[in-house]
Amino acid sequence: MPATEVYVTRLPKCDHHPDEDAKYDCATVYGYWMYACERCYRDIGRGLGLGKGQRLILRPPADS
Repeated sequence: MPATEVYVTRLPKCDHHPDEDAKYDCATVYGYWMYACERCYRDIGRGLGLGKGQRLILRPPADS
């Protein structure tokens, strides 16, 4: 089963709302992919899974 979540050390900004952190890397109903905030994902995201997208989960880097 394809992963629907990916761990990142920093969240990118939303491609449509640069003042918001992206919570998803997803395909949109318009065919392009984007980093999406919650609002964009809810409005134009296609879902999670293979060919649809992944939820971005913040995980700070481990201390060395």
